[in-house]
Amino acid sequence: MNNQFKIKKIKPGEEIEVCNLVARSFNEFIASEFSEEGIEEFYKYSNPREFLKRAESGYFSRVAESQNKLAGMIEIKDKSHISMLYVEKAFHKKGVAKGLIRIALEEVTSSRGNHDNITVNSSRYAVPFYEKLGFIQFEEEKTIYGVFHIPMIVKYTKLCESLS
Repeated sequence: MNNQFKIKKIKPGEEIEVCNLVARSFNEFIASEFSEEGIEEFYKYSNPREFLKRAESGYFSRVAESQNKLAGMIEIKDKSHISMLYVEKAFHKKGVAKGLIRIALEEVTSSRGNHDNITVNSSRYAVPFYEKLGFIQFEEEKTIYGVFHIPMIVKYTKLCESLS
């Protein structure tokens, strides 16, 4: 990863800043395709209180910083599902998302269990990014409570190769 970024654990109290980053990215790149119901549902999931609940229940999360500014965040469920991956617009195409995925995979590998695949429910916007990493769509696009997502999957080993 680019040396100008540092990946770290989220400190107590930073969840508001992290969720604000998620909201900005969602609003700019994804929200226009969602219904009012979908936007409301997204914000129910991505608010600081729910973020903390997920962290306490075993979700894995990290942030990327550049010059003390939050550049991106990742959240992983069950050590094999990317539940959230958002990067500030100013840091797009600079290796932040790949770096977050790489570090997250390294940190969860030792306790991954028997998971051979990594999954993500991608937004339409992020599909090209995930495809470059080897993910493929394995089910039709779904809409749940107005939230669109495209189920994608990649072999763990293939993803590791694409990140090196």
